Amino acid sequence: MENLESLLIVARGQKQLLAEVSSHPAVLSGDIVTLSRFITESVSQLLGLERVGVWLFNEEKDSLINIDLFVKSKGEHSHGAILQQHEFYEEFSYLKTEKYVDASDPYTDPRTKGFVKDYLKPNNITAMLDGVIRIGEELIGAICFEHVGVSHVWEEDEILFCSQLGDQISLAVSCLRKNKITDALREREIQLQELNESLESLVSERTMRLSQSNQELSKTISDLKQAQAKLILSEKMASLGQLVAGIAHEINNPIAAVLASSRNLRDILYSNTTSPIYTEWMNLLPNVDSVKRSIELANLALNKKNTLTGRDRMDRRKTIELWLVGNHQNSDIADDLVDLGIEIEDILSFEDLILGTNIDRFFNLLLKEISISKSLQIIDLAVERASKMTFALKNFSRYESNDEKIQFDLVDNLETVITIYQNQFKKDVVLNRKYDEIPQIFGYPEELLHLWTNLIYNGLQAMEFRGELTIEIIKLVDSVCVKITDSGKGIPLENRDRIFEPFFTTKPLGEGSGLGLDISKKIIDRHRGDLYFESVPGKTTFFVKLPLL
Repeated sequence: MENLESLLIVARGQKQLLAEVSSHPAVLSGDIVTLSRFITESVSQLLGLERVGVWLFNEEKDSLINIDLFVKSKGEHSHGAILQQHEFYEEFSYLKTEKYVDASDPYTDPRTKGFVKDYLKPNNITAMLDGVIRIGEELIGAICFEHVGVSHVWEEDEILFCSQLGDQISLAVSCLRKNKITDALREREIQLQELNESLESLVSERTMRLSQSNQELSKTISDLKQAQAKLILSEKMASLGQLVAGIAHEINNPIAAVLASSRNLRDILYSNTTSPIYTEWMNLLPNVDSVKRSIELANLALNKKNTLTGRDRMDRRKTIELWLVGNHQNSDIADDLVDLGIEIEDILSFEDLILGTNIDRFFNLLLKEISISKSLQIIDLAVERASKMTFALKNFSRYESNDEKIQFDLVDNLETVITIYQNQFKKDVVLNRKYDEIPQIFGYPEELLHLWTNLIYNGLQAMEFRGELTIEIIKLVDSVCVKITDSGKGIPLENRDRIFEPFFTTKPLGEGSGLGLDISKKIIDRHRGDLYFESVPGKTTFFVKLPLL
């Protein structure tokens, strides 16, 4: 109990610290040094870590530079240490490919063995956790948790906490870049203003040059504004992903508690000969073989799908009632037997067992066992559905672009997004699935999650969340085609040539950035596929063609 309470205290501390970091002024200002000093000292005090450091890559990505290192026993900050890629090439490669490095034994872990001589032994480091910091697919650096002296095995909540802090550092780096872009934009605007003010005093022979400069500056401003808008969108998506991942993690805790309780109940009731159910059967029946047959009858009823019409139910009940009355028993129990899947054929198959004991007590005990087992099945089904939802949320929140294509299941990829929107399909939307059997394909599954999100949600909006949505997967010779069809009003003729244009949107202010289909087109181009549509009033279909290899 004390251990659980201490874990809860640490969890609350982590949540509070994440809130303080996310609202820290240094995040928006892009003051990486101030933010790093706050994080390293706060994390060291909260988790009792001897050393916490923040390391960022230089522009050439061949050196890791220490932005801040806090040593708890000394209460001191330091910075400036440098790790060169040519000295730790293999260790750097793990940072580029993995989400984190959880080296509970860094002296034998292949991901950290190169640090043993020059870094781990001199500092007596016994456990190392590196949370990789990225902006999109760009590797930025790492936040490092280090235990000294005592051994330590890194837990899932520590890894998640480290990754979430890394997300906040990446957000600060993104803000720093955005601020630089904003400053450059202001400088360009001033230059443009000065040039425009001097136009009247310039001679005619320089008019063409000034016009050319004006065009170049206008294009630069447009490019900078687009870059700024994309950075803002990237920050929002990063924050949304962090929030979704946090919610999914919190939901998993009560799900695990319910599942554990269900298993404990099942073990208590059925696991051995001293369980209450088994004991009651032993008190009623003459021997172990009879008990086994009674349990076999209960399992027979549990494995049936009891979907009856009103007429079938009435016939089944009357047949069982006749058998009960014929054996001088109360026929009121017939309804309960039908509800739990017992048929007259089951009773007749075990008639010698039933007639050889107290029939009323036998059926009451049988009903009790089946009811308890079905209740446990319902609990397990509810846990499975909740777990599927949290799994889908976690997959959706992990947006990481890989440099190399990987093999994945396209159906599972699509179903992840469908699960996110399953609440919409329960209301006024009819969802039709038509999937051909296809092999696994090569691509970038995290990017495709965002593609399906854009197309499915656009379809739901086009139907005003009321109508029919059809998703098809069609196997072609050397490719696969995904068709997403909605029953909305259709795309107006005047908008069809512009829907893939960046920042073009027909949605009200605040509901769309105009980047969804532009991003979708870039994702498909990266896959060397094709994205196009056909639209008439009442039916719009988007076609996504992806190569199998």
